[in-house]
Amino acid sequence: MFDFDSTLVTIETLDTLIKRSLTGPDGGRKRRLIDGITLKAMNGEMDFNESITTRLRISEVRAEHFAAMASEIAEFITPGIEDVVDLLRRSDAALFIVSGGFDEIIAPVADRLGVPLENCFANRYIADADGNVTGLCDGPLTREGGKTEVVKAIRGKTDGPVVMLGDGMSDYRVFADGAADFFVGCGFSAVRPNVLASCGVKRDRSAFVRTTVELLELLHADWC
Repeated sequence: MFDFDSTLVTIETLDTLIKRSLTGPDGGRKRRLIDGITLKAMNGEMDFNESITTRLRISEVRAEHFAAMASEIAEFITPGIEDVVDLLRRSDAALFIVSGGFDEIIAPVADRLGVPLENCFANRYIADADGNVTGLCDGPLTREGGKTEVVKAIRGKTDGPVVMLGDGMSDYRVFADGAADFFVGCGFSAVRPNVLASCGVKRDRSAFVRTTVELLELLHADWC
């Protein structure tokens, strides 16, 4: 089970979209507000849905911003992650993406990595008649604990142990809530202090890596 933002890709896609949309004189202040909200959300200090709706409310994101990001997102694939996916595929692992991000942006990366679209779980945005993005379609991944809910449902249809890989506390909670057997915290783009600290609690079933080279070594040694 892979998270998407700051895991399979090097960026937080929503923040990148929002920052690109902020072209007015107040853009700098809004960017700083958004950075603070993102940090709180990733450290588990703010409700996920609240963090997204707040960022969207501050922003000027439109549907065409999503289309533009989807067309270039493959450029931001984390270096070395394709080697990780290849190793897992050779080990006959079933690959899934579970993200609070957006399906339109995740789809091109999933295609590049060979993850079936039916194995990708993400959000969809709502836009008004003028193309302004105003919120999210209702679904489990808009709610706190939504990743756990989705992974539990997937687990009921698959065999073998479940490994969750991601950079945020929502990813760690999938493991802490019992939906995943193992957790790998990924500090490829950013190290979340709460995630790093949590990985030391159950050392036999959780680990933290800062590079895809470390992740490959871990998978070779322990799980593949």
